[in-house]
Amino acid sequence: MPKIEVSRQDLFAQARIEDPGDEKLADLLSLVKGEIDSSNGDLLKLELNDTNRPDLWCVEGVARALRCWNAGAEPHLNNLPEPDMDIFVDPGLEQVRPFVAAFTACGWTPDQKDLDALIDVQVKLATSFGKNRKTAGAGFYRLDDIEFPINYRAASPKTTFIPLGYDEEMTLSEILTDTETGRTFAHLLEGKDLWPLLEDSRGKVLSFPPVLNSQTTGRVSAGDSRLFCEVTGTDWETVQLSATILACNLQDRGAEILPIRINYPQPYPGRTVVTPVIFRDRLAASMESIHGILGMDISPESAREALLRMDYASVELDSTGVTGVLPPYRRDGIQTVDMIEDIVISLGFSYFEPLLPEQFTLGKCAPIEDLADAVRILLAGARCEEILRPVLTSRAKVKDLTRTPGDPVSIANPMTAEYGVVRNTLLPGLLEVESTSAHAAYPHRIFETGEILAIGKDGFCRTEVLLACLICGNKADFGDAHSIIGSLCHSRAIGLSLADIDDDRFIPGRCAAITIDGRVSGVIGELHPAVLNNWGISSPASAFEIALSALKG
Repeated sequence: MPKIEVSRQDLFAQARIEDPGDEKLADLLSLVKGEIDSSNGDLLKLELNDTNRPDLWCVEGVARALRCWNAGAEPHLNNLPEPDMDIFVDPGLEQVRPFVAAFTACGWTPDQKDLDALIDVQVKLATSFGKNRKTAGAGFYRLDDIEFPINYRAASPKTTFIPLGYDEEMTLSEILTDTETGRTFAHLLEGKDLWPLLEDSRGKVLSFPPVLNSQTTGRVSAGDSRLFCEVTGTDWETVQLSATILACNLQDRGAEILPIRINYPQPYPGRTVVTPVIFRDRLAASMESIHGILGMDISPESAREALLRMDYASVELDSTGVTGVLPPYRRDGIQTVDMIEDIVISLGFSYFEPLLPEQFTLGKCAPIEDLADAVRILLAGARCEEILRPVLTSRAKVKDLTRTPGDPVSIANPMTAEYGVVRNTLLPGLLEVESTSAHAAYPHRIFETGEILAIGKDGFCRTEVLLACLICGNKADFGDAHSIIGSLCHSRAIGLSLADIDDDRFIPGRCAAITIDGRVSGVIGELHPAVLNNWGISSPASAFEIALSALKG
């Protein structure tokens, strides 16, 4: 869960409330699903339990939640003027780092503590929400040193400028090899012939995203009251939401936000976008559904007031229910229940009368979980280590990198492309773990039991529980995987047989369908070199994947 460090004085100054003390603050933090991790003088360490709200991963976001709960909703990025500044995007960045968002913030003069808080949210968004700058990373600059329009272009690795913290010009290649920051993020540009560069109309370099700013424009100091902010990345949603969050934070601190027009080339994506994007996601709920989930009746006016205290941009009532518009810095509203949850949070648990359960029941594990536990014990005996991976993943990992035959089910409105589909196989998760494990002594034996979402022949989706195991090492072959699944079947008193099969994930002639009691239940084989190469795995590997229910015995 995200953890942030904030200044106690700054938090309550922005929230416009007196310091209530740690005990009362702990109660107030339920508004952001947070808790106090530690309190030491002016320093507060907070743990936030909502990974879908990157706007809360900073002092401005937490203070905004407290302030609005006390005083009601606030306008955010309303009535921005038409942009008179432009950024032009080079078509050569399409396969490198294609997206950018930007704005200017003037009129707020930060001191050193303010600047530290600004840098903290910049780093937190880039690290956690932006996947270590892969999908999004931000930069701040002195606006008076920049002449518009700005060009976001694909540059040669031989391009030179003075990077932040250095006195002499370096080529982009030298920055990646000779600076600590460059070596940290060099993998984001691996395999690219041209690299992203931001420069103004005079050819003055602003930065080499996502690596380093320039020394001339990219060093922001306390007292700089005119700032330019940009966010670049590989995922449009992440880039835009990061920029909108930063714009709202700076506006909360008193800055005037001016938008910038982003001019994309034809044919990708072939449009002009004004940033920061002002998102206006709508959610609706009937009063009947609100009463059903709350377990009690509340008036439509009470629901409206509760949502406004959660900083909803607008709330409308009609004869059947409530329609709310989320503030521009939030994109976590997916279903009706999300808005009802905000009503519950706003009302507080003390609003509800506790009820004793009317029935007494005993819980127990589902049969499939008992089976999974039994299989885990057997695999541990075979010197295999268990991993756990998210159910959501990216289409690229399933189809492009792993070459899985079937299509995964896509999410209609994903927060990020990294979690844009529901997995239909466990193998990409095993391969991803193996791709980062070359430092560990071979052989590697890892496995996972978990749910996947499969599309049946009838076109309907169904949840299945699979078991997958991967063996990697200099001598890993078909026999290694076969010995493990064979041992499992023997221990479970199950008959095992193999049948010919073609599967692009495996080497032709070295893979087979796993048949148990006459029914095809999985696949086994030596992973294809192309798949291993896609994942950056240098050692041979074999694997199997099987429906867990087939091992019921």
